[in-house]
Amino acid sequence: MQAIEAGVRQASHTFNAMPPLHHRQPGVLGAVLTDERVYAQMIVDGVHLHPAVVRLLVQAKGINRLLLVTDSMRAAGLEDGSYELGGQQIHVVQGVARLADGSLAGSTLTLDKAVRRVMKFGGVSFAEAVRMATYKPAEVMDWLPQKGVLKAGSDADLAVFDVNLQVRMTFIHGKLVYQGNS
Repeated sequence: MQAIEAGVRQASHTFNAMPPLHHRQPGVLGAVLTDERVYAQMIVDGVHLHPAVVRLLVQAKGINRLLLVTDSMRAAGLEDGSYELGGQQIHVVQGVARLADGSLAGSTLTLDKAVRRVMKFGGVSFAEAVRMATYKPAEVMDWLPQKGVLKAGSDADLAVFDVNLQVRMTFIHGKLVYQGNS
């Protein structure tokens, strides 16, 4: 609570590497879950957070205090195998990145997958999920109105999804940089 009083406004990777929530010592998680000044970052890959915990976060914080993040490392979008992260060997098996001791080492999550998973796990709409991935992080980082919105004067960074919620096109500063199969 002292950190929040001093200005902390985000909880990085909520639940991960935090002492567990205890009914007599709520700790960091108790503060994050109950203080409306704090935004909670979520890695919604099904590994860092169980689907029930995603639902808990949606219910406790509401969509206006949740931020979708990936914590992706260089293996994101690549095949299983061995990769390097900060001088350490990382092994990716079934899309899960771990150190040799079994600890999680970032993720291979992409933001489009996070959007689909928060919809599935948290029961939120596409519009709500996209807001947690775009507008809310830009708001917290004080990047509005350049980032997080699509309006005159913004950077015009945009992902176009199809009806199956797959990314079909990506624009950066209004320029097409990716076009998938249609």
